[in-house]
Order: sequence, then structure tokens, then C-alpha cells
Amino acid sequence: MIPGLDFVAVDFELANAKHSSICQIGLVKVRDGVLGKTHTHYVMPPPGLQNFGDYQIKVHGITRRMIDGADGWELMLPRLAAFTGDLPLVAHNVVAERSMIRQTSEAIGAVPPAFTYYCTQRAAQLHLPEQESYKLNRLVEDLELPPLQHHDAGEDAAAAAHLAIRLAELTGIFDVHQLFPAMKPSPAKKARSTSA
Repeated sequence: MIPGLDFVAVDFELANAKHSSICQIGLVKVRDGVLGKTHTHYVMPPPGLQNFGDYQIKVHGITRRMIDGADGWELMLPRLAAFTGDLPLVAHNVVAERSMIRQTSEAIGAVPPAFTYYCTQRAAQLHLPEQESYKLNRLVEDLELPPLQHHDAGEDAAAAAHLAIRLAELTGIFDVHQLFPAMKPSPAKKARSTSA
């Protein structure tokens, strides 16, 4: 237990090369440095973005048929906001995850909440300068974190959560806002608001 180490780890998988085609979301809430349940959900990408690329299928194994009946981003975005509340969102290479949230929201004419974003990759680069690779699967292996089934959104979110906790333990920095380097603001675009 690490009092005050509170955040939500997030990861997405995409249907195709477009960042607006989220097809899976993984979420893990961390309170006082303790992982809660991992939540993994399929997401129906916005209209016109529901084609699955061969490369993406090869990476994550998700097909169009597997997401039949899944809720769309118009329902998942408010759930993400409600689950996160005022906690920061943490991801490995969070710039990509932030872009996916923004672009998938834009595709449905919505504006995502002004989440605070932090990156485990950047934190690892800052706190582990001797590390040879900052890829998530390599950090999991080198830091002896729980085994990872890479490219499953829930697994990757949990791995990012474990990595953040390990970095806090290694550095003795237990304030989430001090553990992570500051992120530049996301570019803002005009669209209609989404109510939670």
C-alpha cells in the first residue's frame, strides 16, 4: 500500500490505422498503490471506421465479428469519465492514448473531459536512465512485473499500473503528480460537449 498513489491506468486497441477507431478499452483503478479489478470492454468504432485492418488483427486478434453488439464510443466516453472522476489517466506512451480519446471523440462530435494525462514510458525514461529499452513488454520483464499478454487493452492497462507502482517504489516518490513528468496540453478542437 502506498497512501496517495491514486490514478486510472488505461489502454486502447484500434480497429485500423486511424486513432479514431477504438475497438477495445482496458481500465484499472489504483487507490493507495493497490490495483483494483481490470475492466476490459469491446467498443464499436464510430460509423465509417468499423473496418478492421489486417495488421491490427494480427497484432491484437480482435475482429469485426467479435465486437458485434458492443457499445459505441458515445456510451463508453461518459463511462470512462465517470470511472476516472478527478483521477489522472496513466498509460504507456500516453500521447497515443490521448490522441485516440480525442480523435474517436471528434469522430462522434464530442469533446472529451480535460483529463490529466501521465506517461509511464516517459517516467521510466526519467527514473531508469540505464534501461536499454522502454517498451512495455521489456520493462515488465526487466522489472519482474506480473507477466503480460501484450496487445490486450486490459492486460496493457494493468501492466502500466504495475509499472507506475514499481517506479514509485524504486524512486520513493509516492505523489502521482511528482512521479510523472508534466505533459504538454492536448490540442483543443471545437465540437459539441458530451454529458456524463
